[in-house]
Amino acid sequence: MKPLLLLALLVLTGFGEITSDQSSSKATQLIRVSYGLKDNYEFLRIINSTISNRGTELQKKYFKRCVQHHIESEILHLQMDLGRSYAELRRTQGLLIQLYILVLDDEIEELDKELGRLARLSKGKEKTETKLYLQLGYREIAVSKRKLLIGKNTRPYLYLMKLQELAFSLKSLKQAEKYVVMLGLLHDAEDEFDPEQRSFSGLINEVKRIIKKDQEKYLLYLYDSNFDSYGALDYYQQVWKQPDLFELATAIPDFDPSYIRLPEEALVPKI
Repeated sequence: MKPLLLLALLVLTGFGEITSDQSSSKATQLIRVSYGLKDNYEFLRIINSTISNRGTELQKKYFKRCVQHHIESEILHLQMDLGRSYAELRRTQGLLIQLYILVLDDEIEELDKELGRLARLSKGKEKTETKLYLQLGYREIAVSKRKLLIGKNTRPYLYLMKLQELAFSLKSLKQAEKYVVMLGLLHDAEDEFDPEQRSFSGLINEVKRIIKKDQEKYLLYLYDSNFDSYGALDYYQQVWKQPDLFELATAIPDFDPSYIRLPEEALVPKI
C-alpha cells in the first residue's frame, strides 16, 4: 500500500474513532441530565403543596429560587448545553436539600403540637377510631424524624440520596396530616362526622359542614396531604408563568450566591 494512501486511511480511521467517542459521551450526558431534571421536578412537586398552602415568606423565597434554577437547567438542556445544564441541576438539588430541611423542621414541630392538642381535646371523649388515628399520626411523625436524620447525615455530595430520604420524610408528614384531619372531624367539630364520607371530596365537604373554628387550617392540611394546593395557590405554577430569571444575578444571603450565565467564549481561559 502506498504511504500516502496508508496515511489517509489512518487519519480517516482516527477521525472516525474520535467522532464515535464524542457521540457516546454526548449521549451519556444527555441521559444523565434528562434523568436529573425528572428527579428535580419530582422533588419540587412533592414540596410544592406544602409551600403553596402553609409556606412562610422565607420558604417561598427559597422555593422560588429552586424553581428558577430548575427552569435555567431546562433551558440549557433544550439548548444542548449539557455540561452547564448538569451543573445547574446539581445546584438546584443542593438548594432543595437546604429547603427540605428547613420545611421539615418546621412541619414536624407543628404537626407534633397539633396531635398533642387533639389528644388532649379527645381525652375523656374518645371514639372508636381516636386511639388508632393518634397512633398512626405519631408513627408517621416518628418515621419522618428518622428519615430526616438519615438525610441530614448522608454524605454531603450524595445529593440524590439525601433528597430521596428527605422527600420520604415529607411524604410521611403528609400522611400524618390525614390523621390530624380525621381527629379534627371527630373531636374539633360542631356536629357528628359522617363515616361514609372518606373520599377526598367527601372529607372536604365534611370539614366545611361540621368544622367552623379553624376550618381553613384543616382544609390546608387536607389539600397538602393530597399533594394539592388549596384554592389557586399553586406556587410552582406561579413561578413558571413568571420566572423572573434576572433575579438569579442577585445573591440570597446564606442560601444561594449570584448566578449569571456567561457566553461560552467567556468561559475559555485566555492564554
